[in-house]
Amino acid sequence: MVERQERFTVKAFDCRPDGRIKLNALMQYLQEAAACHAEELGAGFADMSERHCFWILANIRLEIDREPRWTDSVVVRTWPSGCTRLTAAREFIGVAPDGGEWFRAGSEWMVLDRSSGRPQNLTRLDLRLPEAGPKALAVPLHRLKPAQESLPACTLQVPFSALDFNGHVNNTEYVRWALDALHRRLGRAIEIRAAQITYLAEAFEGDEVEVLVSDGDSGRFDVLERKSTNAGGADLCLLEIAG
Repeated sequence: MVERQERFTVKAFDCRPDGRIKLNALMQYLQEAAACHAEELGAGFADMSERHCFWILANIRLEIDREPRWTDSVVVRTWPSGCTRLTAAREFIGVAPDGGEWFRAGSEWMVLDRSSGRPQNLTRLDLRLPEAGPKALAVPLHRLKPAQESLPACTLQVPFSALDFNGHVNNTEYVRWALDALHRRLGRAIEIRAAQITYLAEAFEGDEVEVLVSDGDSGRFDVLERKSTNAGGADLCLLEIAG
C-alpha cells in the first residue's frame, strides 16, 4: 500500500463560531492531501494536463468520531484503494495527536477530458493505479439518490471566488452552500457525525443554483443542489448529513 501523510493545523479561519472545524474546511484538507499524493504518484495536475484531462471528486463519505478544534493537529493518512474503468478509489484517516482518530473517509474520483468534459477510461491512461486496496470504511461506498420531497432553502449565483484551477466550482463549495442552507433552515449549526456527498455535474461562474433541503430520519438531512430552471435545471450535487 502506497500511503502519504499530510499534517494540518486547524486555523481560526477554518472554524465555526464554536471553535470546531467547518466540514468544508475539513474537505479542503482531504482534497489537498489527495492532490499532493497524486503529484507524488505521477498523476497530479501537471501530469493530467499533459493528457488534456483532470481529476474530479465524484463521491465521498466521511464518518467523524471527533471534530478537530482550533489549533488541533490533524494528520491525514491517504492511499489509493482500487479502480474500475471509470472511477479510482481513495481512502483517508485523520489521526489526532493522542494517536486516536478524528475521522475516516472513502472516496471515488473520475477523470474528465478538458475539452469535452466527458469521463475517461482509466485503463487507457496508464496511471498505474492499484486494482484493490484496504478500505477505511466498513460499509461499501454507494452513490446517493435524490430525496422524494425537498423544500427550497435558497438560490445563489456562482461567484468567481468559488472556482478552482479547473475553472469550475470547487467540490468544497457545494458543502459550504449546503451547511449555510441547513443553518438557515434550522436556525442553528449541527454537530456532524457523518456526511456523504455525491457529485453529478459541474457548475461555473454565473450559474444560478438552487439549494433544497429535506428532513430525514433520526437527525439526518438531505440536500439537493441543482441549476435553476433558467440555467437548464441539471442536478449538481446530493448531500446526506447526519448529526
